[in-house]
Amino acid sequence: MKNMSFLAIMMCLLLLPAASMADTLIPKGTLVRLKLAKSLSTRTNRTGEMVMLNVVDAIQIGKRIVIKKGAIAQAQLEKVRGPGRFGRNGSIKIRYLFVTSVRGTQIPIVLGERSIKANQSMGLAAGASAAGYIILGPIGVVGGVFVKGHHIDIPAGTELMVEVENDYML
Repeated sequence: MKNMSFLAIMMCLLLLPAASMADTLIPKGTLVRLKLAKSLSTRTNRTGEMVMLNVVDAIQIGKRIVIKKGAIAQAQLEKVRGPGRFGRNGSIKIRYLFVTSVRGTQIPIVLGERSIKANQSMGLAAGASAAGYIILGPIGVVGGVFVKGHHIDIPAGTELMVEVENDYML
């Protein structure tokens, strides 16, 4: 009987850490800083390709790390457009998919309002501009046909912020 009680107590002690791990909430909007694993370019990349990123700083909720530094995040190139006439530069539109938690689960991420503001304040993300069209003003529409825009090249290691899409229980 003593052995049974001892085993029951040991089982409870072993299960306690697992139970407390399951109670960690990663709130919607939690910022995650990522960096590109490989360069992106409108010259070489195509719509639909998958993009790998890595977490720059570990994410900690309370005293628990929920996303490790170096964890993998994944995105997809939603639209890649090369340069065009009228000085229109190329563009790359990225759809962020997920970041991997310490447990190996995929936590959905997005480029939301909080992360856009963080990117702007930290100077991390380059925004698209209509400057190519505005510069053409004096040339006129006919002259603009002969003015070609530029390719977009984003080097490996470029950092940006994304955020957790919804509350996520880990």
